[in-house]
Amino acid sequence: MTDTQQSPKSSARRPKSGRAQIRKRKSVMAKANFALFIVLLLMCLALGKTLLDRMTFKEVLAVRSQASATLHVRVTHPESAAKLGPEFLKLKLPGTLQGVSEAQIYARANGYVSKWFKDIGDPVKQGESLAILDIPEVDKQVEEAQANYNLARTAYTRWAKLREQDAVSQQELDEKTGAYRQTEAVLKRLKEQVGFAQVVAPFDGIVTKRNVNQGDLVNAGNGGNTSLPLFSMARIDKLHMYVFLPQDRAGDIKVGDSIDLFKSNAPDTPIKGRIARTAGAIDTSTRTLQVEVEVANDSKQLMPGTYVDVVINLTPGNALVLPTNALLFTPAGPQVAVVQDNKVIRKDVKLGVDYGDLVQVKAGVGKDDQVIINPPDSVASGQAVIIETPPTPKAKPSK
Repeated sequence: MTDTQQSPKSSARRPKSGRAQIRKRKSVMAKANFALFIVLLLMCLALGKTLLDRMTFKEVLAVRSQASATLHVRVTHPESAAKLGPEFLKLKLPGTLQGVSEAQIYARANGYVSKWFKDIGDPVKQGESLAILDIPEVDKQVEEAQANYNLARTAYTRWAKLREQDAVSQQELDEKTGAYRQTEAVLKRLKEQVGFAQVVAPFDGIVTKRNVNQGDLVNAGNGGNTSLPLFSMARIDKLHMYVFLPQDRAGDIKVGDSIDLFKSNAPDTPIKGRIARTAGAIDTSTRTLQVEVEVANDSKQLMPGTYVDVVINLTPGNALVLPTNALLFTPAGPQVAVVQDNKVIRKDVKLGVDYGDLVQVKAGVGKDDQVIINPPDSVASGQAVIIETPPTPKAKPSK
């Protein structure tokens, strides 16, 4: 029997084995198709869900986009500056108290200090002697002028009698009369200089400086050197001072207004003063108005030279104020964002006095305008806004 020949038993088994493999192959293919179907079904479901989500949130996104374009804001109204507290209507300026009358006293004749009678802090009366000068040169000039005067008077008297007898001409008598009058004037002038030996007080007050001692050489017009006077005096029963008011506030005061002064060592104790006068014109170099303030000092507790803070009460008039956080600063100048018919309108404003958290607005807004607080820099005219109402604070329960 050859190798190609098979036994009946082997030939009977082969068909059964082939059918099993086919069935197995079909089972695997069915499982693969089912898995593929499941995968495709899941992918379709995911795609459908994505599309459904997009369609569902399309309107939500549109609403959110519209809501983001609409700005929620809080607004305020410009207020009159007159309604502010007194701390906003006061202006503090630095100043130095001075005596209502102050003088630097110099010698009016050359000489030496023979005696001095008043030292610093001493009170003096008008005309009271402060020092005595020894002026020997003037004394000698007086003696010489007296001799010339006596001679000229004798000559005048003699020539007047001769003229009565017509012994001399009228021209000669006029010459003698002129010489007599001249020597008389010189003598009078020198005698007045003798009175300059006594240095006297020009007004009631106190001596604030003494720059001479006994024996010092003094020259007319100075106190022994090129600058110092013999004495310095001040009248202290009334003091005054000068302050310089900014140009923008010049119209807020008037003569007679009451003001308060505060010393650094007593910041809570006001000292009353009044505006005595103003310069009536703005200084072009500083753009300020010079104001004189008078302070009564009958008790003499205040001293000239004291540094004080001057607090001036201002009258704001019809000025309006806004919070500083309502302003927009742009290259074109300050602006505010005003709400009108739920739309934004940006307006240019002109600012005045800065009160700190508040600022004066001179032009650009009115009392009825709704001004946005803390506006973003990107806010534009025509942008839609919604005005938010601030929550009402809860009342604290009573104990």
